[in-house]
Amino acid sequence: MRGFIPPVDSEEIMFYKKAYSLCERAEKTGRKVFSAFLDLRHKELFISRFNKFGGLKLSFYAGYAGDFERCIACVHTEYDEPLDYDYPICVLHSYLYDGEKLTHRDFLGSLMGLMIKRDYIGDILVSDSECFIVCHTNMASIIKEELRTVKHSSTSFEEWYESVEYTRPIRQKKDVTVASLRLDAVLSAVLNASRNETSRMIKQGNVAVNHLTAKKSDFEMFDGDVISVRGKGKYKIFCSGGKSKKDRLFITYIKY
Repeated sequence: MRGFIPPVDSEEIMFYKKAYSLCERAEKTGRKVFSAFLDLRHKELFISRFNKFGGLKLSFYAGYAGDFERCIACVHTEYDEPLDYDYPICVLHSYLYDGEKLTHRDFLGSLMGLMIKRDYIGDILVSDSECFIVCHTNMASIIKEELRTVKHSSTSFEEWYESVEYTRPIRQKKDVTVASLRLDAVLSAVLNASRNETSRMIKQGNVAVNHLTAKKSDFEMFDGDVISVRGKGKYKIFCSGGKSKKDRLFITYIKY
């Protein structure tokens, strides 16, 4: 299992300090304190800061049940655990009628076009017929009023009060063998590309592991890691530990 990776740049250092301040405020006031939306990497950093405090508890909620990638943290006392409705989260819903194939990227791009910070947007759940946007409650009215079209399709978002369960659709699942669990080797097998190609992608900053931009080709992969490759998709890696007759490692990957 990979150990904790400390902050790697100025943005992460700033977030690290902010997470500490939130925990400190909860400790001093004895009241629930909520973060903005966190991705997997920022969730890991937040947990690291929280672990410096005793007598507090940490909870997470994404606004729905399922395989989430973004969530809000709540730092609280043992006797003041948050309920789902305590979190500053609103789930918005729109049916998609125009027949145009819309993606997560299309909706996110439209939201960024409204000058909404990424910290205020949770997961965006898109199917052929509908879309759910999980957002901070402060942004709900703006999205409802301003997000009327995505690409060429009309949208009409309203608050969704029923529970949402979501299973991320799997576009591909495949078993492959790799020479090692180095990032460039795993990526080579997943993308059916040469090691030179995957090393170049990594060097150009186009590859992230668990939302942390990878800087070295020899970055070691572990079971459950999620690789994001700009322009090519997102892949979750499962390491069985078995070896082939040629001493290559068996892994399974799924593409979202």
